[in-house]
Amino acid sequence: MRRTTVLTRLCGGAAIVAVAAAVGLALVRHDAPTPRWDVIELLGVAALAAGGWILACRAAPTVRVESPVPARTSIPRSLRQPPHDWGLAAGVALTIVTPLAALWFGFTLYEGALTGFAAVLGTGLGFWLLVYVATDLLGRRLGARQRVLCADAAAGQVHAVRVRIGAPVWKRYETRGDKPGTIKAEHTHWLEASPVGGGVPLQVYPMYPAGGGTGLTRTTTDLLQAGLQLGGHQAWLCLPTRWKLIDKGLPVALVADTGHVVWGELTRDAAHRYLADPVNGAPINLHPTSSDRPSLALAGRAKFRRDLHGRQLVWLLAAFALAAPALLGAVTGFPGSLLCLGTAVAVAASGLGVTRRAGELPGVIGWTVREGRDPAIR
Repeated sequence: MRRTTVLTRLCGGAAIVAVAAAVGLALVRHDAPTPRWDVIELLGVAALAAGGWILACRAAPTVRVESPVPARTSIPRSLRQPPHDWGLAAGVALTIVTPLAALWFGFTLYEGALTGFAAVLGTGLGFWLLVYVATDLLGRRLGARQRVLCADAAAGQVHAVRVRIGAPVWKRYETRGDKPGTIKAEHTHWLEASPVGGGVPLQVYPMYPAGGGTGLTRTTTDLLQAGLQLGGHQAWLCLPTRWKLIDKGLPVALVADTGHVVWGELTRDAAHRYLADPVNGAPINLHPTSSDRPSLALAGRAKFRRDLHGRQLVWLLAAFALAAPALLGAVTGFPGSLLCLGTAVAVAASGLGVTRRAGELPGVIGWTVREGRDPAIR
């Protein structure tokens, strides 16, 4: 994992702006005569910027463990929320809108019932996906359970225990598949946190974001970054005082002595021993929060991964190869509309492939990978 830099932001932003301009021209001026050099030139600029982004990401400094700092006895009253990931949101939005532009351009080449149906259906589906993405990536950064913990901290008190941040773990567990004779793999991620006073290491699971979906991959990567950047550091593991009013998993905020805040969840069974006395059920480990101590979000990270984005680039090159004859005017009519349909499918497949594989591949470095198998199929 590598840190984001000014160069990665500039190149990535330039690529997104160029693609957005090309897609906007294709949508607004979908009936303009060919050849469409305006769209082709912008896509060429986007390709150059994307190439620069890849090189900048590969040259960016790796995420390293923070230098040791003195232990902090106070807990911030204001727990820093994860920042919005504008680059990811823009990339996902363009992956949705670009197929729509291709479908409508294909409709102008051949105004038939089939191409019109594909354009209208794609527009409806794309609008629904855009609303979903806006809720997932640009809505609330914390779910309802996490906001309870934020409110309790702001009110002046939380349950908290000192822990030492450990390794990020990716477990692959094989079970019997849905079809006879097959095996399916279940993937689980967590960040280990060992109580300083002794005890079984806690498993901090990814925070399920307010919108769900794509954001879950983002919060999983936060745990990986926390293990790489804060491994070995001590932290306050904070839990809400109103934990009895929360169903299912309990929200936690790991506040490292460096000031960084990492959000996650604990199972109720794992958290209960630090919340209530086992004999009389009285609250334990209550600590006041302080307005004098600031909190920090984890630094931004460069997102290029060869194992994920390599296939996506192949799909995008295939999409451009299919669209080029129609944009140049070399192929018109129904054959041109079929090429546009192929372009839409290739762009959609590029985004779906990254989303699916991100949940299956642990990445090149960082994760402690563990394998397991259901005893019934050994």
